[in-house]
Amino acid sequence: MTEHVHGGYSEAGLARLTVDLRALRENYRRIADVGERTAAVVKADAYGLGAVRVVEALAREGCRDFFVATEAEGIVVRSASRDSNVFVLSGPVDAGSAAVMVRHGLTPVINDETQLGRWAEHRETPVAVHVDTGMHRLGFDHGTFSVSMFDGFNVGLVLSHLACADDPDQPLNKHQVDRFETIRSLFPNALGSLANSAGALAGIGSDIVRTGIALYGGNPFSRRPNPMSPVATLEARVVALRMVAKGQPIGYGSTYTTEQATRIAVLGAGYADGIPRGLSRDARVALRGHRLPVVGRVSMDLLHVDASGVDSVIALGDWVEIFGRTVGIDETAAWAGTISYELLTRLGSRLRRCYTG
Repeated sequence: MTEHVHGGYSEAGLARLTVDLRALRENYRRIADVGERTAAVVKADAYGLGAVRVVEALAREGCRDFFVATEAEGIVVRSASRDSNVFVLSGPVDAGSAAVMVRHGLTPVINDETQLGRWAEHRETPVAVHVDTGMHRLGFDHGTFSVSMFDGFNVGLVLSHLACADDPDQPLNKHQVDRFETIRSLFPNALGSLANSAGALAGIGSDIVRTGIALYGGNPFSRRPNPMSPVATLEARVVALRMVAKGQPIGYGSTYTTEQATRIAVLGAGYADGIPRGLSRDARVALRGHRLPVVGRVSMDLLHVDASGVDSVIALGDWVEIFGRTVGIDETAAWAGTISYELLTRLGSRLRRCYTG
């Protein structure tokens, strides 16, 4: 027979994301110690952690340069830091967005000649120029680049983006550095920005380092230990405890069958909260330092955990760590077949967000 009890918790109290602003500032200082000048990449609502709170915390730490993806994100950052430089990576996508950037004091990153034309009437206002040195995504092609097209424009920053900075041994890194330095030399009065978090930590120099995932506690390297402090902790409450007999299926699709009598804890979070459905295989969560297996498929609002190992201490209402200090975010991302960037940026809006430090 299956025994079960249920907890009576409101939706707002089922799952929470705690952001450690002290750890965020520590990570910023760690990058700043190796870079000439450190900018924070706060696009996608500061990687899902809340742009306003993140920008305010970093501004107090001395950060004066922020990068966002769109002008709408830039307006949010501007509201949190009036005297900072806010760079918009997408550039002026139309004449209207150019006007918005001027009005809010945002600096566009010009990616092609069409965007340069949209900025022509604002040519005295500072711009950044993006040159593609090997990623083949956005930016002027380094091979056909001509500095003359920027005559009369106020170019304050030249930037490019490393495709393989997470792997310092990748030969493309050196090729990109060489190409960038060639272009950079054409703008003697502008600053240069090539290094991201991994690039800076690996010794690639830049006037301005753009740090993103490392700020938020993700590992900037693919094959090295994580040098950063965890910033985000995702937790879900135990909303039900069930003793399930041997040989019983768990969850949608009956993808897991109990091999013995098992204490199952049902947690109040699922893929609607940003927990990947693919987390169901081999993943672990944590309660009071004990790692517990995830069993069955993650559903929209709930997930199952084998709590047999903590049967004597687990209780309804307990907070179970999905990722954080015990279970690293990069571990969780790997179990889900993704990366920490995606895990953070897909966190759901119904999560209760808490800030410490």
